[in-house]
Amino acid sequence: MQLNISAPVNLDLHVPKDFVRGCPRSIRMDIDHLLLAIEALDLEAVEVILVLIEQLGLEKTIPSRVAFWRLRNTNPLRRNYQRASLSWDELKALVKIVCTIAKQLDTGLRLLLSTDRQISEGKIEALGLQQNQGFLENYIDRFTSLYIGRMRSPSPLNKQEIRELALQLLTRLLLCSGIAGEYRLWNSLFDGAIA
Repeated sequence: MQLNISAPVNLDLHVPKDFVRGCPRSIRMDIDHLLLAIEALDLEAVEVILVLIEQLGLEKTIPSRVAFWRLRNTNPLRRNYQRASLSWDELKALVKIVCTIAKQLDTGLRLLLSTDRQISEGKIEALGLQQNQGFLENYIDRFTSLYIGRMRSPSPLNKQEIRELALQLLTRLLLCSGIAGEYRLWNSLFDGAIA
């Protein structure tokens, strides 16, 4: 994945008043799942993210690979759950990372979501898009493998639920790939979250 960083870093995201106690578990799960989807889309995503942290000037918040790993393990579904929370600055940094990468993946996200729609409409063979179906299945297989490998055992989701989650995450990544992506993602994280 080639990174094209054009916009300045803007972490001016506001925490709703009801969430003064800290980052809820549902938000920690959501942001980690989005990062997991990015990993399933690009096998070198973690290395790209580590470079991106420096390019975006986020080293004070995420100073190392180990610090990044610890942030990911604040997801309570993880095998290596750290029993810690994310600070709001850490969450803002992860939102910036997710949105920056989503912008780079925009075309691929559109292709995969269009393919999913064509599969559900039974149009893949008629349109000769079996290769695109293969791309989508590869993404879902990688996401499933990552999810099962990283989350606690037994898995909190069955394979069909993991598949549905993988597809939902594509839609969420696409929604945060636009100009106001950071604000869209930030606000969506709080939808339904319990303070």
